[in-house]
Amino acid sequence: MSSPLKARIAFVIAIGLLLACALVIYGTLRSFAFSERLVERSQQIQVLLGETESAIASAARARLTYVFSGQPADLEQYQHDRALVTLKVDELRQSTRDNAIQQQHCDRLEQLVNDRIQLWERSIEIKKNAMPARPGQPDLTRQSVAVGDEIISVMQEMSTEEARVLAARRGAAGTRFLLSTMILATSFAAAVLLLFWHYRLLREELAAREEAEQRASEAARAANEAERKARESEFIAVASNEAARRLTARLLHLQDEERRRLSRELHDSTGQYLAAAKMVFAAIAMGHERDRRYIDCMELIDRSLTDIRTISHLLHPSGLEEAGFSAAARWYAEEFAKRSGVQLKVEISDPPERMPRDIEIALFRVLQEALTNIHRHSKSRSGEIAFRADGHRLSLTIEDHGVGIAKKVLEQFRSSGTAGVGLAGMRERIRELGGTFDVESNNQGTSLRVIIPVRREFALAASE
Repeated sequence: MSSPLKARIAFVIAIGLLLACALVIYGTLRSFAFSERLVERSQQIQVLLGETESAIASAARARLTYVFSGQPADLEQYQHDRALVTLKVDELRQSTRDNAIQQQHCDRLEQLVNDRIQLWERSIEIKKNAMPARPGQPDLTRQSVAVGDEIISVMQEMSTEEARVLAARRGAAGTRFLLSTMILATSFAAAVLLLFWHYRLLREELAAREEAEQRASEAARAANEAERKARESEFIAVASNEAARRLTARLLHLQDEERRRLSRELHDSTGQYLAAAKMVFAAIAMGHERDRRYIDCMELIDRSLTDIRTISHLLHPSGLEEAGFSAAARWYAEEFAKRSGVQLKVEISDPPERMPRDIEIALFRVLQEALTNIHRHSKSRSGEIAFRADGHRLSLTIEDHGVGIAKKVLEQFRSSGTAGVGLAGMRERIRELGGTFDVESNNQGTSLRVIIPVRREFALAASE
């Protein structure tokens, strides 16, 4: 597994652990909030038990006061307290509806309260009849006190049960807190370790990239040295036209190979690094997509990727190897017209069979150099490109309607082939393949014509 892939995996896992920490914190906070509500409810129930006991005692005193005084105000106070007792008992039942044991206590408490209220009502009724001896009152009072003791006992049991529930809830909350703390600490520590590992992998990748750049620089220096030596050899062998021609052909071949290598490295290395940087930067900037700095950085990365692809295609179009000369030439002409503004009439036919690689490269480089000359020197705003393949030869014609080539320069090229590196390079490419390279030019424009004889196997395919 490569270091960049390991770094990405470590980073993703670390981010996942941090997200898990956030979820644990969120769950812990929710659990704390829920536990706090439960504790608050238990405390409210404790308070409600006290209020209920107080309401029962108040109603009992009000009843006793009325029995002794017979005043209507005391009767109204008793009725108010009796209603309050019933209300508090109902509140207790509602507050403890999630506890089956407390509901049983509520059932007993409600029965006992109803029994005591009935005793109070009978005592009040005896008082309302105004019997002088108040027969039955002492007995009703004793019964009321006995029921009251049972009520107190039940309420004490409820208070004890609520205290137990409160302790259990606090214990469960403490356990959840401890477990959440351990999970949070472990996840956070693992995330920190993974991020540190990610940092180390990035440093290793950076060191490897610097080493690769150093090797590339050394290779470039070596290539420059080789090119210098090649030029020296060319100057030494200039007396021999044949040697010079072969040397030029070799240099052109090396140039093609170097362009091909550089094009592939730009596409497969630098382009991929930029694409990976874009993905990593997008992941890091998640949540800040509207930040102007993020938008500017993404535009710069996209522009860099576009420029690298364009340079890579100009150095060595991938379509030339994949689809052949005709498709690559049509693509290049279309892109050239877009970039330069020169209107091109393109008539490029598809050969019956795929041409040999050296012929395709030679034809494409001739097309590339010719269009570059049209853009740089001819001042022409239009041109024509025609390519045909018959049974015996391949012909490529490129014309423009510009100022043309100076007569002296054209004569020098025809006589010695030294007028301009571009024309000389094109002619040497075609000569290497046994073809002809002709240039006609005047003040109405320039016409370049290339003819390459077809190899036997290609000619047989064309005739079929």
